Amino acid sequence: MRPPNLFSPKAWLKRARETIELFLLPMALTLLPWRATLRITRYLSRWPGWYVEEIHESEVRAHRAGFAPDRAAFARRLRWRLLIEHMDCFLVPMRGKRYLRRWLRVSGDPLPAHGPIMFIGTHHGCGYWFLPYAKSLGLYPNIVAPQLGPLLSRSSLFGNLYVRLRHKLIAFAAGRPLVYRGNAAEAIRQILDRGDCGFGLCDMPTNRRDAIEVELAGLPTRLAQNMFEIAQAAGAPVYLFNTDTDLDSGERRIEFIQVQGLAIEDQVRAFAQMLSDSIRRDPSGWRFWSIAHAFFPDLLRDGAVSP
Repeated sequence: MRPPNLFSPKAWLKRARETIELFLLPMALTLLPWRATLRITRYLSRWPGWYVEEIHESEVRAHRAGFAPDRAAFARRLRWRLLIEHMDCFLVPMRGKRYLRRWLRVSGDPLPAHGPIMFIGTHHGCGYWFLPYAKSLGLYPNIVAPQLGPLLSRSSLFGNLYVRLRHKLIAFAAGRPLVYRGNAAEAIRQILDRGDCGFGLCDMPTNRRDAIEVELAGLPTRLAQNMFEIAQAAGAPVYLFNTDTDLDSGERRIEFIQVQGLAIEDQVRAFAQMLSDSIRRDPSGWRFWSIAHAFFPDLLRDGAVSP
């Protein structure tokens, strides 16, 4: 494969688009009142030029899976969500308890006063607001992240810079530095063993042969159970959480579901049910439509995307 020509007009156009999408526009939106931001992002979502690659792949695969009968409407709603999510990365560290009291709505099971706790969430919705809420209760989530390579090791310099900045902002919002470890399972085990709060997202493609068979919104797939097993071994209660932004009212929402005491398979299936409910409520909220063929290979056997 030929290396990309970093000095071509196409490469410079890509850098300019990434600069606007990942830095300039999100940071500008954080300076506005939230209601104004919601209206502006809704208007901007009409233009199909935002996040073109991710939108196209998600739209095609969601349509093939039966969750985007109106492809144009799905794509526009996903653009709206991505505009908000990229802005939230900058907004969350800039807003305090007053914003949480005004806009955050929390439901479900009450949280314990201290750790160890294993929080397990999904890639559905604009979910950064879990972090400052847990922090406000003194339950600081410890987020395990893979080691970052050299800054210039990727073809997208701006994308790499964005990932590093995003990690810094997430750490600030969570109140703890990210834990960079190659072995995430061992890192989570150590976090729980010392009585702290673990954090993980379970809707990930897996090739584990012992993964649990579940359904996501009626589609058969498999999910790994290792985070649930680690929590059980450490005696830590598992709290599933679902976060989202109501695009009509602007409310940020978090729901907690305690599954301690259930068998491991039942805990994983409870997680799948929670995610399924979210996908059915708003399919555009799931960020992994772009790689849906990794979850549903029988339905989307051809991983290639075509119009």
